[in-house]
Amino acid sequence: MKLRTLTGLALALLLSPSPSLFAQSRDDARPRDLQRLEEDLANLDAELGALEPGQDADRFRERAEEIREETIYLKVKVRHHQRTGREGMGISYDEVQDVRRSVADLLEDMDRAFGAATPGRREAARDVVLPVATEIRVRLDHEVSSRTARIEDRIEVSVQTPVQHDGRVALAAGTRIRGIVREVEPAQRPSKGGRLVLEFDSVWVERERLDMRGKVAAVGAPPADRNKKAGIGAVVGGILGGILGGKDGAVIGAILGGGGTVVAGKGEDVTLPAGTELTIRLERALTLPATR
Repeated sequence: MKLRTLTGLALALLLSPSPSLFAQSRDDARPRDLQRLEEDLANLDAELGALEPGQDADRFRERAEEIREETIYLKVKVRHHQRTGREGMGISYDEVQDVRRSVADLLEDMDRAFGAATPGRREAARDVVLPVATEIRVRLDHEVSSRTARIEDRIEVSVQTPVQHDGRVALAAGTRIRGIVREVEPAQRPSKGGRLVLEFDSVWVERERLDMRGKVAAVGAPPADRNKKAGIGAVVGGILGGILGGKDGAVIGAILGGGGTVVAGKGEDVTLPAGTELTIRLERALTLPATR
C-alpha cells in the first residue's frame, strides 16, 4: 500500500475532483469558496517549497506561476467589483473551481513524479509530534462576541497556514480545529470591558478526531505578515479577510497575558468577526499518527 504523508491525504480530501465538489454550479462565488482556494494555494506553496532543484521541479513551478496569474486575475475582478459597490464578489463559483482544479491536478502530478522522494514526504510511516508552544495560524469560521457567547459554546476554526515540522507538513491548510468558550463576561458600561477565554480541544485529520490542548496566543495577522507577498496563497489572502468579516466587520479586543484571555476596552464587548485570524499555541504536545 502506498505511503502518504498527512499533507498528501489532507490535500486529497480537500482537493479531490469528486462529483460533489466540481459538479456543483452556481452563478456567484461565496466567501467560503475563496477561503478554500486560499487554503489550497497555501498547501501548494508548502509542497513546492519541499521540492529539490531540478528540471521536473522547474516544470512544476512554471505551472504554479500560471496558477498565480489565474489567481491574480480573480483578485483584480474582485477588487474592481468592490469599487463599484455592488452586491456579491464579482466572480463566479466556476471560475474559483477552475483554479482549484488546476491546483489539484498539479499536486497529483507532483505526487506521481516524486512520491516519497520529496523531502516533505519522507518517512511518512513515522508519527509527527508537534511540541508544546507550537503556534498554529487559523481563521475563525463564525463570529464570537462576549455580548452573545455563553460558556461551553462551541467554536470552529480552520488552519490558514500549513504547519511544518522537521521538513514535513504536519497540518495542512484547511484542517478543522474545534474549541470551546471557557469563560465569558459581557461588557458593563461604562467602566468594564467584555472578556473571552477560548480553548481548543480537538483537531480533525483525515476524518479522525484527535485530542489537543491549545489557547489563543494572538488576534490578527502578525505585523511581519501583513504585507507579505511571497507565496501564491498571499494573492488571495490580501482580499479575503475583509470579505469574510463583512463591510462592517472589525476585531474589538486584545490579548492580555498568556492565558488566552481576549478583552476589550472600557464599556466595549469583545467582537471577533467571521474571518478573524487567530494564533493558537499548543499547551500540550500533539501527536499526529502516521498515515498509510
